[in-house]
Amino acid sequence: MRQVGLTDLDLAARVLLAAPPEAWPDLASTLVEDAHVADLWRKRYATAHPNGGTGSLYAQAALYPRSRIGGCSKPYCMAMAAVLEALQAWRNRVSKRSNHEK
Repeated sequence: MRQVGLTDLDLAARVLLAAPPEAWPDLASTLVEDAHVADLWRKRYATAHPNGGTGSLYAQAALYPRSRIGGCSKPYCMAMAAVLEALQAWRNRVSKRSNHEK
């Protein structure tokens, strides 16, 4: 996946806000994993993934409906935390895979 910046995190959090809170962990994981897959595709075929996305979390989140709510409201902060947790879980999985390959 491409480097994650603040705009990536903001848009992903707003995607979660458009969904029921109980769906946030799975949706956040899907966004992160799909961005990773799109990035692998982009690197291999030098084109965007056929289902959309160019390997950034922002591009992946842009494919979903999203809330206009932003700022530092409690729901927004909770959605942002869910995105960050999904990113950390993904990074841990990727790190473990690369350590096993060495």
